[in-house]
Amino acid sequence: MNIDGHKKKVSELENSLNKLLPDPKGKHVVAIVEISYGILLHTIAIGMETNHGKHIDTHVGLPRELRKDGEENIAEIFGMLDTFRAGRWYGSKGNGNVVGKCLEYIEEVKKWAKI
Repeated sequence: MNIDGHKKKVSELENSLNKLLPDPKGKHVVAIVEISYGILLHTIAIGMETNHGKHIDTHVGLPRELRKDGEENIAEIFGMLDTFRAGRWYGSKGNGNVVGKCLEYIEEVKKWAKI
């Protein structure tokens, strides 16, 4: 997928995310985390292409690749979202401020990716 394709996916996913927000009662936290994960995958793919000339569009080995290019902060963000994802999808972790953190991470990665 090229950068325009990734941008289109980000837009589609953000439209879906916005339909679930706000979520004051936490009814959609699992879906919000999953959509946020997808947004981050596509946004990181854009950022890696733009910032490092690398085309990476899979989650497999993504944190390692980010760290190889000195993108420790983005690798940590992706790792945290992966942790949120596992905790909500497979477990029954509390929701706390997970939605707020997801939205914060999206904005931070979008800024880094320059979109």
